[in-house]
Amino acid sequence: MSMHKKDGYVIEAIYPRFFYPHMTPVWLSTVVNFLGFTAPNAKQNFNYLELGCASGSNLLICAANYPQSTFVGIDFNATHIESAKAAADALGLGNIEFIHADFAQFLASNTQQFDYIAQHGTYSWVAATQQQQILSIVKAALKPQGIFYLHYMCYPGSGQLSSIQKLCHLVDQAEPQTSTQSLAKAKALCMELHQSGAFMQHPNIDAALATLQHSEAYLAHEFLTDHWQPLYSVDVHQQVYQQAGLAYVGSANPCDNLDSISIPQRLQATIHNTQAPALKEYLKDLARDAKQRLDLFQPQPQAYSSQQHLEQLSQTYFKLLAHAPSEGVRYFHTPIGQIQANQTLMHKLFAALAQRAHCFGELLQWPEFKAQPLFLIETLFLLMNAQYIHPYLDDMAHSVQLKKLEHFLAQNGLSLKIVPECGTAISTQFKTL
Repeated sequence: MSMHKKDGYVIEAIYPRFFYPHMTPVWLSTVVNFLGFTAPNAKQNFNYLELGCASGSNLLICAANYPQSTFVGIDFNATHIESAKAAADALGLGNIEFIHADFAQFLASNTQQFDYIAQHGTYSWVAATQQQQILSIVKAALKPQGIFYLHYMCYPGSGQLSSIQKLCHLVDQAEPQTSTQSLAKAKALCMELHQSGAFMQHPNIDAALATLQHSEAYLAHEFLTDHWQPLYSVDVHQQVYQQAGLAYVGSANPCDNLDSISIPQRLQATIHNTQAPALKEYLKDLARDAKQRLDLFQPQPQAYSSQQHLEQLSQTYFKLLAHAPSEGVRYFHTPIGQIQANQTLMHKLFAALAQRAHCFGELLQWPEFKAQPLFLIETLFLLMNAQYIHPYLDDMAHSVQLKKLEHFLAQNGLSLKIVPECGTAISTQFKTL
């Protein structure tokens, strides 16, 4: 039996460094504002907690971009925390703290309150006990209008991976070996089975097998946990509400908040006419063949009035990112296939944004958007999802730490360019359409 786990979760393999732009403060607050609720102001001082931070890449990038705020990351893997601390020290980031603790230990010791709490890549991979501890932390530590970001695997899409995951897990259990050795053997066995026709009746096997192209270190965390389990979003929403007192407000993926650009047209009427909220949400997951959720919750959502909402959105600025094509965009990739773009409008919009950041209120005065705020929101969400534009933060001068951070990340397998005026980073290997 393999001995590289704690509480059923892999600790022997180092989780690769990743950056998730949907987790940055300005992104989270902007999306919640668009959903019609008040949110922490990412331009002011705030406190941010990441539960299960691995080696801290997200927090390092955020701490460098938001020097006025404080960041805390916890992880129960000592190697992860040692790596994160060493990076923060080397980069001179004094507004970040990394804590070696499991969820129960942090729950017992923490006295801080946070405007943002983020949890990515753990919830559907740990036991119910750890899920309860996560929600207990959130209940105790999230401020009244704070934002809880929760990522997890969901049905129906991730259910397609269950046969591959079970095979990987059984290979790992079969004999003493490292987790990466287990994955190498399991990948080889999967491909042998595939080439022999074992998955002929599996309609989505190619997509499932494509997951195996990731590194063994990543797949060890993805597949070798004893508690791997996709979840039904409606069950998660109920659990978060009952155990932490938080209400679901929407998705950190902006497009998923608009049925018009995330649900096949022939199903939109069926979903619109469904009154039961839980049934409606599950129908959306079925229509999208949802594989992962990026859910946002608040303990006491404060809804704007219609006038307040328009005023808040009107002051929200967007910046064109450096890799966006100067000629605009021809189409958008979405869960419902390609959406054709108005190339004349896209060219005009990209040209304007290339000159300076524009606010929602300005764009709403354009003839193409006037009296059509929903069309403007759809356009902005599609451009955000395509990573062509980003909510704008400020024009503050930033230190040489950012260049040092880029160099550090590149050395550690993340080729990113820091975009301080947007409080984020973008891939330097981005491919435009």
